[in-house]
Amino acid sequence: MKKTTLLACLAILLLPLAASAYSIKNSDSIYVPKGETIEGNLYAAGSSLTIDGKVTGDVICAGQSININGDVAGDVICAGQSININGNVGGSLRLAGNTINFNGQAARNGIMIGATIVTSASSSIGWDLLVLGNIYELRGNIGRDLYGSAGQVNLSGQIGKNVNLNFGGKNDYTKPLIIAGTAKVNGDLKYKSAKDAVVESGAAIKGETIHNFPAVAAKKSNLANLGWWWGNLISIFSALVIGLVLISFWRQQIIKITDLMLAKIGASMGWGILALLLTPLIVIILFITIIGIPLAFISLALWLIAIYIGKILAGILIGRSLLNNYWPKKKDSLILAMIIGIIIAYLIFALPFIGWILALLAVLWGMGGILLALKKA
Repeated sequence: MKKTTLLACLAILLLPLAASAYSIKNSDSIYVPKGETIEGNLYAAGSSLTIDGKVTGDVICAGQSININGDVAGDVICAGQSININGNVGGSLRLAGNTINFNGQAARNGIMIGATIVTSASSSIGWDLLVLGNIYELRGNIGRDLYGSAGQVNLSGQIGKNVNLNFGGKNDYTKPLIIAGTAKVNGDLKYKSAKDAVVESGAAIKGETIHNFPAVAAKKSNLANLGWWWGNLISIFSALVIGLVLISFWRQQIIKITDLMLAKIGASMGWGILALLLTPLIVIILFITIIGIPLAFISLALWLIAIYIGKILAGILIGRSLLNNYWPKKKDSLILAMIIGIIIAYLIFALPFIGWILALLAVLWGMGGILLALKKA
């Protein structure tokens, strides 16, 4: 199988929803130089992605470091560790990453999910912006509404209409919402927090300021706590059973997949993101074609299986790494690695707030490892 065969198949299946022209780039380092124009959509996956040229369609990408300095006529849909958008976007933004910096202009909506999100003073979003993350700083302009959930938000830019933010009941920040003197809200300010917002002198809020306090959570009964522990124990033992089956029938394949996951972390995450996001679209297209319904069911089943196995593979990799570093005499015991790794991983996945994020990363990592192994087969 050629290196870009899978991406090509995905792109071809998505053609009814996209422009007729498209480009596919897949390598550790992807670069579109200034002066180059890509006609149609760009599908890219790699450790490092830099676009200095122009794209006349959408950009759908995944990688460790993503830098888009040129203009994109359509949407930008990207996921990575570090994302920097400096160019003009004619459509909407859909970004997920650890650190997101937006310094450009987006004509339509924005969705940003990350630990640290900054929209700089030179940035503007034409319509609405949804933020989900830990820290968000608004220094630029939003044409309509700002809404979402975060740990801390600093507003120093301008919002065309309303602000609606949720800071949760358990927030460790002493100042969850800070509205600087340069901020301007042309509509209502509505926020849910246990602490009052800090509104500096000079800040302009034209509408109402509505402060809602989080509901006081009732203490969980012993029965509820027992149910929580019992549910997690069932998940762990189920994963151990599936892991044992995988090792029994596909030992060498599991070793190869986890080796690839460790050697190519960025590529694994990138392929995992593409598989997670594009497969449902392909399934919908197959359902629409009627004759593709059987293939749609098969694809959906394989997708769900890959999601479940992805977490198990991540657990096995954790166990192998621990044995290799702290118990080298047992490093070849894949069963022991599986038991230790899955127990540790699933306990981490059960943690409140960050558990589901880490579980999602594990799924992406595992699914990407499977695809990388298939490419080499």
